Amino acid sequence: MHARGIAPMGRQTGSDLSEAPPPIRALRIDKRVSADVVVVGSGIAGLTAALSAAEGGAKTILLEKGSTFHTRGIHNAALSSRLQEQGAIEIDRDRVISTIMEYGAYRSDQRVVTLWADKCSEVMDWLLDMAEAAGVDVVLDPTTKSWYFPNYPTIHVFRPKAQETLAEMLSLNARALGVDFRFDTRAIRLLRQNRGRVTGLVARTQEGHHIRFDAVKAVILCTGDYGNDRKMVEKYCDWGALSRLKCAYEPAVNTGDGHKMGLWVGAAMDDPPHCPMLFDWAVWSDRGLFNVARQPWLYIDLRGRRFMNEDLPWGYECNQIMAQARGFAWSVWDGKYDREWPRMRSQCCKNMGQPTYLWDPRQLDEAIVSGNVLTAATIEELGLKMEVPPDTFGLTLARYNKLAREGKDLDFGKHRDRLTTVEVPPFYACKMEARYMVILGGLKVNTKLRVLDRSGEVIPGLYAAGNVSGSFFGNVYPTTVPGLTHSRAWTFGRLAGLNAAAERP
Repeated sequence: MHARGIAPMGRQTGSDLSEAPPPIRALRIDKRVSADVVVVGSGIAGLTAALSAAEGGAKTILLEKGSTFHTRGIHNAALSSRLQEQGAIEIDRDRVISTIMEYGAYRSDQRVVTLWADKCSEVMDWLLDMAEAAGVDVVLDPTTKSWYFPNYPTIHVFRPKAQETLAEMLSLNARALGVDFRFDTRAIRLLRQNRGRVTGLVARTQEGHHIRFDAVKAVILCTGDYGNDRKMVEKYCDWGALSRLKCAYEPAVNTGDGHKMGLWVGAAMDDPPHCPMLFDWAVWSDRGLFNVARQPWLYIDLRGRRFMNEDLPWGYECNQIMAQARGFAWSVWDGKYDREWPRMRSQCCKNMGQPTYLWDPRQLDEAIVSGNVLTAATIEELGLKMEVPPDTFGLTLARYNKLAREGKDLDFGKHRDRLTTVEVPPFYACKMEARYMVILGGLKVNTKLRVLDRSGEVIPGLYAAGNVSGSFFGNVYPTTVPGLTHSRAWTFGRLAGLNAAAERP
């Protein structure tokens, strides 16, 4: 069989990523497969969408370019799940919506944000039912702290392996309902004639074969973000230093495939600049978050000066770090850290009190041996190793210790619970930089999760969920609502799957 006017994703022409590669006269199609719903991507959003479409009675195929599903992270947000109700945890839904909108500078579509707020707990209860049936433990982490930002106890954790456990559970249930999983199969082009319906897509297998997947009802894009496509980061995240940051996501599968396929059939993208999920990160570490250095200790620039409130939400903290010469800062702490970090009550994945996949004291020992964390018996010795001006560094330490003893940060306003002196040897220093996990900008959607074109009209037969979808985030990721991106993924995956299954083409 041959299909005309279909081109595989290849070298970009020009700088406009919305301009599809030129169509070729004929592309050999080795096989043709039909389903009601075709889901692209097997992260949390894709797995949830596929399972939900199957629950809705749709014959469903799930495509994934990798050899297995992809997950990362730990936390899942809900506002009034039955676990929260049992724990007498009350969260003001209106304040959460307002917080998300404010962090996004009101660049988001509040209707879409409200959809999440109104549906996330219902979908979480659906996941809890599934977890109970599978013997999976789900626990709350109600950690909050006295702060100058709103701070909501939204976290649910699937144990023992967090998002991997959730993905395994979703995958097993999807298979039980007959979802056809196609791994090592990369979607390369959506099928749409002119301004008509999206009728399917063409995918390429690892062996180089092309398969046409016809979607009787709809295609759901759940392909993740584009953080490992440097051209897209430069185009849609014109934040100066941001485009030079490392992406912390491994493996590098988040290359914007769904964004590009949507743009090529006329979809609208969120207006730039897009929202990065920034994290403070030990410069040397490629193994994950080095949480002892991420506590709100004393941060020092290359000239030995304090320059920020070290207790900011991560995105704001990273903005301060990126503004420094050479894009990094020193985190400095002392020998009593193991007695002081519990009073920090750092939230979410900054919390050293979490299980050992977030913090293991052996990490510090290894970092010292490898030279990635500096240690010294005196402040003077530490300053020499850091190569900062000793006089300035000494004055900075004296000033900071004075403020900590008085319990009031007159310079930058850090909360008194996170003001700790640096005076007990040994002393430690670690270089910190900013990295981004994902880029949270995507294809515009409505409250049915249907993708919109550049005139604001629905593209028939096309849905999006997870980080390929847009209309939700604006300037900075709201870390004060921890677990929000995961929650958006499975909430909107669920809704998109059910809506697609109910389509009447």
